[in-house]
Amino acid sequence: MSNSFYHKELNDKQWSKIKFLFETEKRVGRPSLNPRRVLNAILWILKSGARWRDLPSRYGNWNSIYHKFRKWCSQGLFESLLKIVNTDANDSELLEIDSTFCKVHQSACSSRENEAIGSSRGGKNTKIHVLINEKMQVINVVLSGGQINDSAKALELFADVDLAGKKVLADRAYSCDKIRSFLHCHGAVVCIPDKINFKVKHEFDVALYKQRNLVERFFQRIKNYRHIAFRFDKLANCFLNFVLLASVAIHF
Repeated sequence: MSNSFYHKELNDKQWSKIKFLFETEKRVGRPSLNPRRVLNAILWILKSGARWRDLPSRYGNWNSIYHKFRKWCSQGLFESLLKIVNTDANDSELLEIDSTFCKVHQSACSSRENEAIGSSRGGKNTKIHVLINEKMQVINVVLSGGQINDSAKALELFADVDLAGKKVLADRAYSCDKIRSFLHCHGAVVCIPDKINFKVKHEFDVALYKQRNLVERFFQRIKNYRHIAFRFDKLANCFLNFVLLASVAIHF
């Protein structure tokens, strides 16, 4: 199977938009890696879900590229990439919040704690929680173990987001007094259906709620990248940055 099956590499136009983010080549000592080639290598890993050791030799030494990836993660480079692609994300009128499960591959399981890996009836998994707008641009994203309730991460996703006048869509999992009160206090229009056992009924715009399919389509798109559909990373920070990169790639 050819390498071109897995992804298309960055073209000159795409690279020109983001190349300023990457460090310039060192003038002394060991020559630095070509950042464009490294990013293309990481995109290949993202799309294929292959091991770093299986990286095609045309990209260079897999270990060097992996360490460069870890360095970029610690520098917040993929967050900066997301901001470049989503320059107008905060001008949106509609916000949607939801989560999705990702099966954790056995190679990602370790004895480390706080790596956002949980257990449920489906086995080991990680949950991706996102807040997106009507253009399927990511406003915020966090990870948790699969056993964590969706509503437990909602306020974390809404943190530092200007909610005034925004229409917020969510499913019944987010229908609780704490979330509703938070959204109302910040001036948001709440469109969340009540749980069946709720005694107090809230106003609910059925027509507006139909647009919630956007967040489902977003998950479908990022899961086209096999490294997102299945978690192969032991470290939560590495997996989170792959999620950020996938969120960039679907718009780039």
